[in-house]
Amino acid sequence: MLPRDVIRRTCTASDIDLAVAEGSAVEVEWDGSPAWALTEIAEVEELLADGLLALAAENRLAVVVGPEARGRAEALQRALGDGVVPVILDDAHLVGLDAAMAAVEDLPEDSVLAISLDSALPLAAVTGAVALDLAASAVCPVLRAETGRDTNALAAARREVAGGRWLSPPTGSDDRSLVVVAASSPEEALVRVSQLISTSIPRAFGHSGAAVAVLALDEAGPVGVEAVRGMLLGLDAAGDGPDVGLLGDLTDRRWPAVILLLPGVVSPALTRAALYAGLRAGVDHVSIVHGFGPAAQALADVIAATNDRPRRTRLAELLRT
Repeated sequence: MLPRDVIRRTCTASDIDLAVAEGSAVEVEWDGSPAWALTEIAEVEELLADGLLALAAENRLAVVVGPEARGRAEALQRALGDGVVPVILDDAHLVGLDAAMAAVEDLPEDSVLAISLDSALPLAAVTGAVALDLAASAVCPVLRAETGRDTNALAAARREVAGGRWLSPPTGSDDRSLVVVAASSPEEALVRVSQLISTSIPRAFGHSGAAVAVLALDEAGPVGVEAVRGMLLGLDAAGDGPDVGLLGDLTDRRWPAVILLLPGVVSPALTRAALYAGLRAGVDHVSIVHGFGPAAQALADVIAATNDRPRRTRLAELLRT
């Protein structure tokens, strides 16, 4: 869905008239102003809003927020008590309109639908933002699970980044769960990544290259996915090598150890949610190799003033009306 003024800047009047006449687009109201939406999406949003409101009226709907699925399940069980059977739609940051609609339609009688997610993670490439819209609408309880029991540097960094703060790991500590390396050039950054894969991570954690992922911001560029793969071709390592991919493509996959490779330039791909997802992707260890300088002030600024763009959806407004 896009506001009318945005559509008019990008489409001709005849294209708009044709889309409306054919029924593929419909005029709606968004944030108090006229907008256009794809008809199919607008209809699903309205049907989903009706279904969620019906469940909320029967006290059969809840949102559960927290960093770990187990903690969310425990918080839900405490709230429901014995005898109530919940249907948990977990990892709801991956759930779009159609999947949410199916969950509402298939919900057994007398069951509670729990929309469960880590709200600090980036939304997947699906239609809508169902869990966030539902939480914002205040039509049902929003339960908050514990922030986690781990006290190591990696767990602390996850909590801080989720809250909009950057926390450098303590120097001189034996805690190696989080390592931050400032590289002075792309060439040094790739050397550091090579050392981490071949020596540092195996020595500290016993993880071979196959248990490691290297996540970059871009495909191309001096510290992009292509550059990492080129560097790995010359790395004499026994066994399978690490997974290499884009930080922005993360969904719910995790590895024993992860290396985040960040250039020294702020880009749209680097957001608070993306960095949090990278920190969460490493179970035992995360290394951040970056070019932002020893103080990493630009990185701290990105986390504090995140550039994550909210999705333009109508569900929250439909639920409130």
